[in-house]
Parts: sequence; structure tokens; C-alpha cells
Amino acid sequence: MKYYVSKTHLSLNATGRLSARETVLTKPDTLTAAKSALRRYRALGIEDLHLCEHPVNSRRWGALDRASNKVRKTRKLTLADVAADLAELDKLEELKMAARAAIAEQEGS
Repeated sequence: MKYYVSKTHLSLNATGRLSARETVLTKPDTLTAAKSALRRYRALGIEDLHLCEHPVNSRRWGALDRASNKVRKTRKLTLADVAADLAELDKLEELKMAARAAIAEQEGS
């Protein structure tokens, strides 16, 4: 028998209804490996974790993995997104250069 670690996400929508979804965090593995992964995730402070059995020929893990990928991948990255990120990086670089110049000026005087 193999086991995997999953997390349950709970939230309230705009109308006040409870909504839940489950995402898998590990691939099916031995009980020892799954328990140690569960211990590490709990040590990181992640809540709502579960140790789940993965019987032979079970399709639950694959279905959960595909469903979590659909939620995570909302849209493709566009050229406009990249341009905005590059502009932000250029702005940060200018701020760093100004800070270095100010420090050099203070050390020089």
C-alpha cells in the first residue's frame, strides 16, 4: 500500500457558503516516506494536512492532481506582463544605483 500527503483548502465565498478543495502535496510513496513528509510540512506550519492511502489501481491521486493544476494555472503569461516586470526591475536597479552613489558620497566626505 502506498500513501500520499494532501491539504484541504477551506474558504467562504461572497454569499457566505463554505467551499473546500483538496490538493495533493506528495506523490504516492511508502508509509515511512509519507509520514516524514507530513512531519516536515507540519513543522513548516502548514495546516489541514492529511495522510491518505493510495490503493493499487486507484485514480483518486491523479484526479486530485489534475484538478489542482486547473485551479493553479489561470492564464498564460503575455508579453505585456513581461514588459511590466522588466520595467519594475529597471526601476529597482535605478534605486540601487542611487543608493550606492549616496553611500559612496557619504564615505568620500
